[in-house]
Amino acid sequence: MKDRFRIYRDVIAFWILGLLNNFLYVTMNAGAENINEAGIALVYLANILPTLLVKLTGPYWFHYVSYRCRMNFIAILMVFCLCIVAWGDSTSIKLLGVAICSLASGVGEASLLAMASFYETKPCLAAWSSGTGFAGIAGYAWSLAFDAMNTCFQVQLMVALWIPIAWYFTFFYLLGPPWIDKERGAEELACGESEEEVVSSSESVSSNASSEHSASEVITGQLSAKERFCFIAGLWPYMVPLFLVYAAEYTIQAGFWAAMGFPVTNRSSRHAWYKWANFTYQIGVFISRSSFVLICKSRKILWLGGILQVIMVGFFGAAATTPFGDWWLIAPALFVGFLGGGVYVGAFTLISQEQDPAFVELALSSASVADTFGIITANILGLIVQGCVFGQMKVLDTRPDFTCGYEIWAHMNRTAAAAPVYKAHCFPGVKG
Repeated sequence: MKDRFRIYRDVIAFWILGLLNNFLYVTMNAGAENINEAGIALVYLANILPTLLVKLTGPYWFHYVSYRCRMNFIAILMVFCLCIVAWGDSTSIKLLGVAICSLASGVGEASLLAMASFYETKPCLAAWSSGTGFAGIAGYAWSLAFDAMNTCFQVQLMVALWIPIAWYFTFFYLLGPPWIDKERGAEELACGESEEEVVSSSESVSSNASSEHSASEVITGQLSAKERFCFIAGLWPYMVPLFLVYAAEYTIQAGFWAAMGFPVTNRSSRHAWYKWANFTYQIGVFISRSSFVLICKSRKILWLGGILQVIMVGFFGAAATTPFGDWWLIAPALFVGFLGGGVYVGAFTLISQEQDPAFVELALSSASVADTFGIITANILGLIVQGCVFGQMKVLDTRPDFTCGYEIWAHMNRTAAAAPVYKAHCFPGVKG
């Protein structure tokens, strides 16, 4: 009975940590227009490049730094992120804050996916995926609520300081550091704690340990850099569908949805479509990340999801440039979310089931680099797409960062561009 209660606590903790890890990431994307309206994809890029750096290098240094220390580091980064984005007096400073958010999210995702291998792996992975899916709904609902109250973006970010506090208490008091921290003996080196504290905190969850996981740390810790690279490259059957689905959906989000509205030439309409399309998409992500683990039984389903998402790029491309749609396009936006969330949880669940248990920790933390590469590719494409659609549809109220060869903004009427259509009231002397 005690073990069952422990499992329930672990699952709840992984769900909450998934929610908190992605909440700020989503908040930055949702508030991208407040950070850099002329190039939404630049905000997306700043929100993913540090994550890529973490995921590419993590497999070569993660085992030297305890999970406990990484969680402390993430909480500190969250505070810095919120303060810098809220109070930065230029776009470049705000983008630096977004990059710090990305660093925190990347360390959190790679670490907690790997850490799930030291608990009941399948339910904890499902809980993590569901929590990250709900973060999308919560993040956009948070943004929409503050919009409805006509509240400043700075207020939204300052109120969000509860997130790093909740992160700290969820990991250290609800979940507890994994037993593997004690075996690695990295705690006192990385965080300055005594050996007694390490043993005490680790023993509280040592009942979840297995001989397979213990061997896992010994084996992966002895791999050379070349062996690690070869092993990661061998995960391509899971990573390619992840790349495809994320490259496609973020091209839609950062490119086509940022350049759609009814009519597209009305800034308020574009703003409303962008927020509600992304909110609906996040509902789809949450539903699929919470349930797709029951459906995805083979790699073929992963590949089908990636291919269908590429098709959705063509669909929304036509909808943005023809245009032929209206608010009924919310329904296919939901479908985009279904595909994205489903492939994510399906890929990591299959990895945990099909890979040698001795290498599951390394596989889970490494495969996540595929979705990051997909997002970066999409954000570059999104920057191009937004500018090209703006030019084709003659959107004159905002000059995009990438003009796609169009010169229509050279003599544009700046009056409309300067009008505070949806800017909220901010603190005195602070730019909104």
